[in-house]
Amino acid sequence: MKKLKFLVTLILALPFFVHAQESKTFTHADTLRGSLTPEREWWDVMKYDISVQPDYNSKTIAASVVISFKILKNGNRPMQIDLQDPMIIDKVLMNNTSLAFAKIPDDKNAWYIQTGNHTKGDANITIFYHGKPREAKRAPWDGGWIWTKDSLGRPWMTVACQGLGASVWYPCKDYQGDEPDKGAILRITVPDTLVAVGNGRLKIRKRKMDWPPIPGKW
Repeated sequence: MKKLKFLVTLILALPFFVHAQESKTFTHADTLRGSLTPEREWWDVMKYDISVQPDYNSKTIAASVVISFKILKNGNRPMQIDLQDPMIIDKVLMNNTSLAFAKIPDDKNAWYIQTGNHTKGDANITIFYHGKPREAKRAPWDGGWIWTKDSLGRPWMTVACQGLGASVWYPCKDYQGDEPDKGAILRITVPDTLVAVGNGRLKIRKRKMDWPPIPGKW
């Protein structure tokens, strides 16, 4: 009897599942985010080197990222880089040369970088960016940055982006099929009253006067 009831419930519910699937409309943004586009497939991420300086009071970050990658095929297609709105790319350098870049039409979370003609081999680009990243309202279920205070009233800043994607706070190839083969480096600049904590192993700690400057706005 229990099996019969379950079967009837499933059959009755089936039209609703079918209707829900039929009503889903995929956008250009969905395609850019979830698929291996021609602007993604010609390069393979090797490593991310991220430098970030958060500002607790303004809830903003000023940062840069060096993306090391392998060029898989010759060509001249632009590079698709994901960085979610309202973050802003300020400047892109490749071999000490500034590159043109712009948001992809009909998508506020992805950018095209004009790398020009490229041939197979190793390369890297440096992206300078800044902005007020999306704030998580109900972390970790809702992605973004968290700006709060600990039990002693001290500033507490962290990021929850497992579902939303790393591009919520730094430029990257936000595609699960291409993780950085050689991992990532994270450099965090904070006041001496705070402690910076990241995944992996602590390699070095320096005073800001001895550290390469973190770019802000250019």
